[in-house]
Formats: sequence, C-alpha cells, structure tokens
Amino acid sequence: MPGDRAATVSVDAVTDPFQAVRPLLLRVEEGLRDALATGGSQVAELATHLLAGGKRLRPALVVLSGNAVGAKEDALVPAAIACEIIHMATLVHDDLIDASDRRRGVPTVHAKWGVPMSVLIGDHLFARGFSILSAHGDPRLVRVMSDVVSVTCAGEIDEIQAQWDPEVTVEGYRRRVHGKTGYFIAECCRMGALAGQAPVEWTSALGAYGASVGDCFQIVDDLLDLTATAEALGKPTGSDLRAGVYTLPVAWALGGPDGPALRRLLARRPVGDDTVDQVRALLERSGALEYAAGQALALVEQAVASLRVLPAGPAREALAELAVELAHRVR
Repeated sequence: MPGDRAATVSVDAVTDPFQAVRPLLLRVEEGLRDALATGGSQVAELATHLLAGGKRLRPALVVLSGNAVGAKEDALVPAAIACEIIHMATLVHDDLIDASDRRRGVPTVHAKWGVPMSVLIGDHLFARGFSILSAHGDPRLVRVMSDVVSVTCAGEIDEIQAQWDPEVTVEGYRRRVHGKTGYFIAECCRMGALAGQAPVEWTSALGAYGASVGDCFQIVDDLLDLTATAEALGKPTGSDLRAGVYTLPVAWALGGPDGPALRRLLARRPVGDDTVDQVRALLERSGALEYAAGQALALVEQAVASLRVLPAGPAREALAELAVELAHRVR
C-alpha cells in the first residue's frame, strides 16, 4: 500500500528535503528576482533587501506538493513565485504592526526606509503576486490566495485583540496560529496539487499535511523565541512576551497551578530582560516548554501520516523529511 514508508519516517533520518526539486527551486529564485525587478530602482532595492535570507518554505511546498502528484514544472514555478511574493508582503506589514526593527538579522523595511515606504512596498508586493497568479490562467489559484490573505489578516486581528490578555487559552492560541501561519502553508500545498490537477483525495491530503506543518512551524518559532539565543534568532529573544503576545507555553501554564505566579510576572510593564528570564524559568519549571515541544512533535507525526495516500516517490519522501526537520528544530 502506498504510504507505509511515509508514515514511519524516523525523526533521526533527516537529509536535505529540497534535493529532489533543487533545479525547480533555482528557477523559482530566478523568477523571484525577475518579478521584483519591476517598478523602478527604489522598488528593486527594497525587493532585493527582502529577498535576502528567506527560508522559501512556501514556494518549496508548492513545488514539492505539485511534484508529488506529477504536476508540470511550468505550472508550478509561477504559483510558487506568487506565494513567496505574497508571503513577503505579509511580513513587511507584520513587521510594521509589531514595530520589529530586525528580521533575519537585518533591518526591517520600516526601520530602514520608514513607515510610508513599508506600507507601499507591502501593497506593491500583494499586487505583484496576484498579477502573476492571474497570468497563470487557473482562477482557482487566485481564489485560494485571496482566501489566504483574508484568513491571515483575520488571524493577525485575533492576535492583536488577545494582546496582554492573561486569560488566553490553548484553544485560542491554536486558532490564531492556524489563521496566521497554518492556513497559508496548507494552501501552498493545495496549490501545488491544484496546479497538477490532482484528484480530490490527494489535494485534501496535501492540505492536511500543510496545516500540520504550518501549525508546527509557528509553535516551534514561538518556542524558540523563549529558548534560543538572540544570535540564532537574528532578533532579541522574548520578543513575544515584550509585545504582550502570549504563545503556547504561556497559555498552557496560565491554565495550570503556576497560573497566578505567571500572571503577576506578566502584569509588569514594561517587560524587561529580568522579567523575560523569570517567565522563561517558570515555564521551564512548570513543564510548559516541554508541553509545547510535545505538541509540535505530535503535529509532525500527523503531517507525515497525511502523506500515506500519495504515490510513493522522491517528492513524497521529501515532504516527510521536511516535516521531520521541524522536529529537530524543537530539540
């Protein structure tokens, strides 16, 4: 039965998950540079700045998912390029909303060029991405990405409304995470399947895989904000706490016996290094960090299991390995 291997990938067996589609990803990278070279020298300068250091997870998932169902390369590359450009637009606006001065170790757009330029380049990127999708010729892909932008914005609004709320719940956090990140990544996988004219069963399976990977990715990022070094993150640690954004470990601990002590710490303003250190110590002592890591690992298992229905091949293996790589980021 197809999928037995995909359902039993060891978390210790990580290779390069992108190797199977490396030539296609090089085409995507070249296409990104070409697509963002339009709009004048200032726009090109901003775009070049944004291209530096990105993970390219979303276009890689479009390509891998499409490859797994036999999609043609010329159908996948434009869709992958558009997904990354639209993702870049959300990052520009997200950094502005969060007042983040650095991303991936370099200044954010608004920190370097100002707020008006940040708003405009974000809008330009949205328009450019949808223009590429429209030229692709499949209206389903435009509709999918329109829904992605809508759901992402709703997730961000939900997060803003939950800022500084000491009564946040694990369920509320999971809803926000899926809106902000999981849904986008799920739809990138579905877009690859749609571009390949895949049957409904395969398309649904890839969407489920992407949802698990996307939710896991955000949980891991939130966890690393509490446990990694500033050098590894490319930005100060504890940035979520300083902004009043309470992620999974905090939400879980607030509902447990350490909740009252944690609430007293969270009530401090402004949130300085000492408070971040004390919150981190409480979360570690309470088991909240271990709980969040366990939830991320469970999502990895769900993602890998979703691939069972797909035909065996290098792309399916690569998707499984990509999910497993997330497990290693937790460790």
